[in-house]
Amino acid sequence: MQPSEHYRILRGRITELVLGLSEGQLATVVPGCPEWSVRDLVSHLSALAADVAQGRNDGAGSDAWTARQIMERAGRPVDVLLAEWAEHGPQVDAMIDDMGLEGYRIFYDAAMHEDDLREALGLALADGSTHAEVLGGLAAVTGPRLAGLPPLQVRAGERSWSFCGTPPVAVLNAPDEGELGRVLAGRRSAEQLRALDWTGDAEPYLDALSQFRPGA
Repeated sequence: MQPSEHYRILRGRITELVLGLSEGQLATVVPGCPEWSVRDLVSHLSALAADVAQGRNDGAGSDAWTARQIMERAGRPVDVLLAEWAEHGPQVDAMIDDMGLEGYRIFYDAAMHEDDLREALGLALADGSTHAEVLGGLAAVTGPRLAGLPPLQVRAGERSWSFCGTPPVAVLNAPDEGELGRVLAGRRSAEQLRALDWTGDAEPYLDALSQFRPGA
């Protein structure tokens, strides 16, 4: 599928997930983005679509850029935030297939944040073709983070990736692709990583894998 198809599907799923949440649920801290509540995360998703559609790209992805998005929408009801996303989302759909890597980053961001929301709300992580493609993209950018470390292989089901050469001196056996996506997206602490199923010594990799939060 093209980025626009992935993004459209994600927008629908996240909207359905958020509709009807209580004020308490909207105030829940998001573990994957611990400076944000569920409402803040929805603000970011809505704002990202508005910024892309309106060409507000200065500082895109920076802390200041995302902080401005949240601040501008402080106090807005969640249905207003979702209406803004519904307004600008189709405009983004029409653009991102021609945006190259930036187009992929937009739907990768939405996919990571869908799972951030699911974790915050105590729900199972998402799966399917969109998240499978995002996992491949996360694996592609993991190598540079592990540069200089001993060879590592990561596995989830029938999929596996090798980093820093072969044969591996350590193997991370994730229980499923969703959890491996959390790992490669930097959504797991060193303690959480250490508790996963490893063959060999996990310690050399913990710092590198726990320090990366794309899209947060």
